[in-house]
Amino acid sequence: MSASSFGYPLIDLIDRLSAQPVCIAVRRGLIIVLPLVLVGAFMIMLANIPYEPAQLAIDRALGPTWRQVCKNLIDGTFSIASLALLCAIGGVSAAHANQKRQTPYVSPIMMATVTLSCFFVLIAPLKSGIGDTAFSLSSGLLLAMCIALATSSIFLRLSRCSWLHLPVEMAGNDPVARDVFTLIPASIITILFFGLIRAALVALDMANLHELSERILVHPFSKGGDSLGFGVLYSMASQVLWFFGAHGPNMLFAVENDILIPAALTNMNAIASGTAPPFIFTKMFFDAYTRMGGSGCTLALCLAIFLRGKDRGVKKLCLFALLPTLCNVNEPLLFGIPLVLNPVYFIPFILVPAVQTVIAYTATVTGFIPPTSTDIAWTTPALMSGYIVSGSINGPILQAVNLLVGLLIYMPFVVISDAIREKRSKQVMQNLFTAANGGGVSDNRKCLGQPGEVGRLANALAGDLTRALDEPGQIYLVYQPQFNNETGRVTGVEALLRWNHPAYGNIAPPITVALAEDTGNIDRLGRFVLEEACRRRAAWSGFVDADMIMCINVSPVQLQNPKFSGYVWNALSDASLKPGQLELEITESSMIKPESSALEMLRSLHTDGIRVAIDDFGMGYASLRYLRAFPVSTVKIDRSLTEHIDNNINQQIVRSVLELNQSLGISTVVEGVENRKQLNSFTSMGFSTFQGYFFSRPLCAKACLAYINANRG
Repeated sequence: MSASSFGYPLIDLIDRLSAQPVCIAVRRGLIIVLPLVLVGAFMIMLANIPYEPAQLAIDRALGPTWRQVCKNLIDGTFSIASLALLCAIGGVSAAHANQKRQTPYVSPIMMATVTLSCFFVLIAPLKSGIGDTAFSLSSGLLLAMCIALATSSIFLRLSRCSWLHLPVEMAGNDPVARDVFTLIPASIITILFFGLIRAALVALDMANLHELSERILVHPFSKGGDSLGFGVLYSMASQVLWFFGAHGPNMLFAVENDILIPAALTNMNAIASGTAPPFIFTKMFFDAYTRMGGSGCTLALCLAIFLRGKDRGVKKLCLFALLPTLCNVNEPLLFGIPLVLNPVYFIPFILVPAVQTVIAYTATVTGFIPPTSTDIAWTTPALMSGYIVSGSINGPILQAVNLLVGLLIYMPFVVISDAIREKRSKQVMQNLFTAANGGGVSDNRKCLGQPGEVGRLANALAGDLTRALDEPGQIYLVYQPQFNNETGRVTGVEALLRWNHPAYGNIAPPITVALAEDTGNIDRLGRFVLEEACRRRAAWSGFVDADMIMCINVSPVQLQNPKFSGYVWNALSDASLKPGQLELEITESSMIKPESSALEMLRSLHTDGIRVAIDDFGMGYASLRYLRAFPVSTVKIDRSLTEHIDNNINQQIVRSVLELNQSLGISTVVEGVENRKQLNSFTSMGFSTFQGYFFSRPLCAKACLAYINANRG
């Protein structure tokens, strides 16, 4: 099943919803606090091991202090996660607004500070001391998200009101101070606004928002009941709350405490007295059959990602989160993917537990499993918990069926999620490719100075490039033959750079080169290409004609290094190659100035026998000037002329280039030949040497050698 099976309109709709600033702020905020969530999840899992002998063994091995260590770590992570998320959402909202070039610049730290202040203004109790519930992940998440989003929206709107900006001269020369001073009125008004809201809530006796929200949410379940409608409504309500950032079971704790737990106790008493248990829906029922992996049956989602997911980063996250998920701690997945306010997973996240509730209810009514009457720890893994609560193999079988159903429901949405992620990645990568081929921004960096997502991706890839240069395997060369149609032999090969990124796949060479230039790694990258190409040409000695040329591309930044000439001669010497077996390709569009020192270096290398080629000839306005200024051995006709050779003007251009080159004793290679028609057109004009997919795609070294030997004239 592919993404196209669902139709691109659906993918586009979900993509647009996911791109809304609110969803972006929450999604990135959740990821920012993921380290806290991971530590807290593992500590909760460790503190609640569902096997008492294991806990006793840890007590004997580590002493009683290990429980206090777990508690301290939980208090420092889960217990303040809502507070951390609040600040993260505020900072992310400001950063996203800045990427859209809204003015003035809003300091993310300032936004986080204002958001934190508004949170305390709104939820601080009237009496001294602040309870843990407002800060913790389990009970304060929804309120923290709502306040953060409201604060960010109000503050950003006010920041765009120029009449609220303080005069620049009040701030001095420090740019950070200017950013803060300019928006002081907006921040003060935002904080005062929440102060007024708090005063109104106090006047209406609604100051405790947490208790108020719980009362509202529990009201639909106040009449109780043990019907299928009750069970489905409870499971779906829990999931809707989770989707919007609230811990569903905790927000509906009154339902659990007043209805589900008493129902379980009644079932236990009935079993003890020898009568039939009267209730189907109990706390153990939902823990065992619909919360496998945590709310939303995230264990099924984890399996679906393993089976159908393409994103290696998400797969690694699932692998890391698998152990907590097996113990029904689902926060690592909820925050890491994330699931909260993620339109892609809204339908399956709500639907899976509801369907599982219907299946488990049906299995109970038909007698396949008995009503739940055995208490279990909520961290008991799936299959084991099914056996304990049912007392037979039928419990694990029902759990396996529910996991399979959840897996099948989640799978299509995993495919859609990958399609959306791939679409966004391609869009950003294409923009980065455009930037890499451009002239650079104000600081002469082509990629790293770009704003928004492009700059963010560039910075991530820049760090990865540095590591890739240190670790062999990711960066390598492929070789594309240059075929002489008259002799029927390969006269040269062009060494082409490739970077197979572990997350993004193949990175376009212009992006790799531009990042290397921006980060100062171009000399390392250039030396790798030069030395690897020379080693490969040397390895082919004896298997190919002695006059076959190895061509490599050279960045103009490399030529600005006075040591470049030495690098070339060292590479030739180490590989025992003759100068005429190497050709340096300089892109015509790179605009090397004829009076620069690079030109003198090229002249010197050419004089000593190393060939120099102009790549993409005809692409820019200075082609003829380059022929006059450069020591040129070869001219490569730009593929833009090849693609439109039917155009009469283009035909006149390439004929003129060929005649000029022949008169100057310069070889000519036609790039980008992809079909017989193009070949015939250029052959009829007198061209003989070609490079392109019609003859061969870029090949690995072994395949290229085989191609060369198969075309020996």
